[in-house]
Amino acid sequence: AASDVYKRQAQANPQAFLPDLAMSLNNLGARLSELGRREEALAATEEAVEIYQQLAQANPQAFLPYLATSLNNLGSDLSALGRREEALAAYEEALRALTPFFLQFPAAFAGWMTTIVRNYLEVCQALGRKPDEALLRPIRNTQKETRP
Repeated sequence: AASDVYKRQAQANPQAFLPDLAMSLNNLGARLSELGRREEALAATEEAVEIYQQLAQANPQAFLPYLATSLNNLGSDLSALGRREEALAAYEEALRALTPFFLQFPAAFAGWMTTIVRNYLEVCQALGRKPDEALLRPIRNTQKETRP
């Protein structure tokens, strides 16, 4: 698998290949999830999240949006396994990571934000929880401002 190649390369040159490894693991998790291989998908996605967290800590401008998408995938994997409390936490973290970028560049991040908000609201509903309005308010205000 591509992720195995990137793992070897990342061990030799982490700065050059960790982003590729994280992307490959994120994609692997998504494909495994599509195949119903939920536990394997979760493992790959968790590894991608860990790498993106490291990368985002060193370079938030470059990697926080990618961390947000991996966290969204993590939430989906967890939710599919019935681990909705953990999924909720992943979606909330994804929203916090992506919101500053969405507020600055709404058109560029609208698709990602719409998906994460939808998934967050679905898991809130499944848990019988009210969504965090303080978390959603800036997103909704920006969405209203950018609608034609």
